[in-house]
Amino acid sequence: MFASTNLLREVLDRIKGLERDNELVRTVLMVKEPGTVHAAQSFEGLRKQILAGAAERRSHLAQLVAMSVAVARATSVDDLRPQVREWMEQAGVGRLDEAPPGEPARDFFEDVSGDGLDGRLDVLEPAYVDLQTGALLRLGRARRASAPAPQPTPDAAGAADDQKEEPR
Repeated sequence: MFASTNLLREVLDRIKGLERDNELVRTVLMVKEPGTVHAAQSFEGLRKQILAGAAERRSHLAQLVAMSVAVARATSVDDLRPQVREWMEQAGVGRLDEAPPGEPARDFFEDVSGDGLDGRLDVLEPAYVDLQTGALLRLGRARRASAPAPQPTPDAAGAADDQKEEPR
């Protein structure tokens, strides 16, 4: 199992290296032949990315200004909670209070107790993910929930009472 994991990792690393080499060859060809269709498309894509980056920066700065104003006006942390939720929604950030179905909790939460994260969890701090890409933005903190005390069934309670009776 370990050998196959290492082999898979090595193959993936080689593929990434080939992809980087391919991009480098494309870049060299574009610089050498700037009049080609591929070069024109690449430069147009780059121009769009620069414009999008500038628009994102302006949006981010406007959010920072709104945060500053909200903090200055707030009389308590409770005043800020709805505004922060709105900013998180606008930014596409999701809050996780449990691992997504089928995903291991250890991928989203730090185990603060060292007991493992199998079963029910007590989440101390939520995890945060990018809703667009699914990428983890911040690891949450959790511990395994303590099991609730078993509740006696009516039959078991009656049997326990029978055992307590004095012999005749």
